[in-house]
Amino acid sequence: MSGQILLVEDDKNLAKVLQFHLEEAGHHVTYSPSADEALSLDLKSFELILTDLNMPGTDGLEFLAKLKALNVSAAAVVLTAYGSTDRAVAAMQAGAFHYVEKPVHAKALLAIVERALEFSRVRAENQTLRSRKHEIISASPSMSHLLEVVDRVADTDHTILIRGESGTGKELVARALHNGSSRAKAAFVAVNCAAIPDELLESTLFGHEKGAFTGATARHEGKFLLADGGTIFLDEIAEMSLRLQAKLLRILQESELEVVGGGAPKPVNIRVIAATNQDLEALMREGHFREDLFYRINVVPLFIPPLRHRPEDIPVLLRFFLRKHAQDKDVQVSKALDAALIQYHWPGNVRELENVAKRMLVLRRTDTLELSDLPGELSAKASHVSGLPFMLPPGQLDLKKLENDIIRAALDMHQGNQSATARYLNIPRHVLLYRLEKMEGEHE
Repeated sequence: MSGQILLVEDDKNLAKVLQFHLEEAGHHVTYSPSADEALSLDLKSFELILTDLNMPGTDGLEFLAKLKALNVSAAAVVLTAYGSTDRAVAAMQAGAFHYVEKPVHAKALLAIVERALEFSRVRAENQTLRSRKHEIISASPSMSHLLEVVDRVADTDHTILIRGESGTGKELVARALHNGSSRAKAAFVAVNCAAIPDELLESTLFGHEKGAFTGATARHEGKFLLADGGTIFLDEIAEMSLRLQAKLLRILQESELEVVGGGAPKPVNIRVIAATNQDLEALMREGHFREDLFYRINVVPLFIPPLRHRPEDIPVLLRFFLRKHAQDKDVQVSKALDAALIQYHWPGNVRELENVAKRMLVLRRTDTLELSDLPGELSAKASHVSGLPFMLPPGQLDLKKLENDIIRAALDMHQGNQSATARYLNIPRHVLLYRLEKMEGEHE
């Protein structure tokens, strides 16, 4: 991993030695003899700043404070005299990523530099992703495409239907749509329709007047009125009764709200974003969801793929959650753990990954997370599949069908050439022919 490094050291002989080791490892090094001179450079062009603590003029701690004030994203590693632990701790409290004691050992230095560069790049990537008006962390093509659509439709008043499994981040997408719209300064009101009993959901959403029903001792302003001028997010909309679906349809069609026990309808200006993890088409066929409402909310459909279908996001999200919950500690992840987590099927999606990250942080033995740090119920599942070149599906697996599918796919890949297919599968040609004949016999 080569990086752009700024070396700030007033001892020129030591600087030459450090520069030699860093450049021999493939890094690009810019040298500055003082912090004051370094501050005149384009600091945003560096990924790592390696600086001494004891320097004439602006010392290392003051330099770190100025880097923070300038919002420099590069990670900082400080050089400190042997035994100056207090100074090193102060530097880390001031924002340094790590420290290296003098005399500097090349292997120790390069190991810390590599970790600091990885940290700097992940942080820069996250800052780039966050600049898109939302806080959604991703690295996969499928999520990139989704976020491009979100950016295109955010500043419209179109009704949006977000679909996806539980825990994929439907509310985050809804907030991104709101924050990217002209309604961003108005209210964003989220309602989980599955968490409120049906007899209370009507009053919660539409409000009620005093005396509208037994127990209504005061007027209640519903969620729709609270969201007037802004956005209302109806999560798990499939849980609404047909009667409440009809009232929602009227709001979408007429921009009018009927308060329970109220008089004339009240005009409202609201953008509606709905979400579900259920099959609305099946519910319509069964008569449990209104077809006219479906077409009203499905103006712009968005689908969030499950985490198991976007494995590129797993390492990025894991490191984001570790930084979020690690209280500024530098926690690393082993390659074996990364591989195991990528293979796991994540039925709880991103929400489950965050919970696993928090548990591993609490129970970890060292500052490098290993397979042994996985929670017990997940450890066996993940470690057994970590060596596979593909992800095992949840539920049951038909081994014979999988073998047949692999053989057919390999044949297609090699345009039906049996010799090439046999070589690809690392089996003799006669074994392939035997299995093909057996497959044909099974279909007769």
